[in-house]
Amino acid sequence: MKLRQYLREVQLRQRLMYGFGAGVVLCVLGVAVPTALTWRRFDMAPINTVLVLLGIASLVGFYGSSLIETIRHEGPRPTIPGDRLTREELELKLEIAIENRLIDAAPLDIPIRNRQFAYSESIPEEVDQLRKESHRYRRRHNFFQLLIIVGSIANAGAQAFSDTTQPLKSIIIGLTMLVAVCAGITGYYKFRERSFNLQQTADSIEENVNAFHLALPPYDSDDPAANLSLLTARVESLRVEQRRREQQLDQPPETREPSV
Repeated sequence: MKLRQYLREVQLRQRLMYGFGAGVVLCVLGVAVPTALTWRRFDMAPINTVLVLLGIASLVGFYGSSLIETIRHEGPRPTIPGDRLTREELELKLEIAIENRLIDAAPLDIPIRNRQFAYSESIPEEVDQLRKESHRYRRRHNFFQLLIIVGSIANAGAQAFSDTTQPLKSIIIGLTMLVAVCAGITGYYKFRERSFNLQQTADSIEENVNAFHLALPPYDSDDPAANLSLLTARVESLRVEQRRREQQLDQPPETREPSV
């Protein structure tokens, strides 16, 4: 579907723009914070030069990607459907198209095979949504793990100089609290487990869809209707299993059922 293609392109451009913007902010902080902490004690000029060059490159990338997005949205190219829509508008339009297709297959006088076919047409969007949620949880897990690693290393380095100045003791306390809070958040929300479950479900659904299109077992029957029925049943079973895993993660450890 063209809408999915346009949506992926818009999402890629926005990720690049946000990535370049984050790079600019990190380079500015990388120059300002260490320079302020080591003022008149250490020459940060070589490191700052590299960070400034990286910041300029990130700023150019951010400006270029934002300029491309502005030209796409406001430029004189209205002939391609969906080419000038924003990401939110494309997502809304895609959801409406999927819902309309499902509604068209909902009346009782439409054969079950047609309804199953409409259901199978919505599977790619379901897989994309699962992967998107999996990536979001993975990014959160990696972010908090990075904070834990950096905080632990910085805490160990600060403790080596804890007897010199009083501010370092406050920094040690702050770093210890940061590591403890990040560890508690990752342990409570279980971002890694949620990401793994979502990715596993998306891979299983995609595996079944590929086997269905390539007529591989168990979708090698001579009856297309039977293959479509089997695909619908298996995909729905995988979705139900995913919801159960999500509910199990939300339960306290003492009330969870043991894994089979």
